[in-house]
Amino acid sequence: MDSIHAATVIPFPRRPGAGPGPDLTTPPLPPADEDAGARLHRALTALDAAVAAQRDAVANWRGALSSLAGSVQAMQGSLQGFGARMGDLRAEVDAVGDTARGLEAWADSAMAASAAPQPK
Repeated sequence: MDSIHAATVIPFPRRPGAGPGPDLTTPPLPPADEDAGARLHRALTALDAAVAAQRDAVANWRGALSSLAGSVQAMQGSLQGFGARMGDLRAEVDAVGDTARGLEAWADSAMAASAAPQPK
């Protein structure tokens, strides 16, 4: 079974001020009378341009990874602070709950004392 596979190339987003990207269109076919040396020179020039563009893309990618690492570290610090604040809040809520249970017990005993028959 033969099948045709097709793919769509999605270019990386360009950073503001990065300038125009490389021309990724298919180069035109060389004229029939062009000699092999000229074709080789043109191919090597195109290869040099592609390698330079790849080098720039890798440098930008590394910069983006570095920025991402910084963001993740900042988020980790924020989450640790948030966890500590949640622990403090839990301790405060537990203390308020203990006070509320104590007041409830006091109110129950006061109501029981007032409902009990008074000695004469």
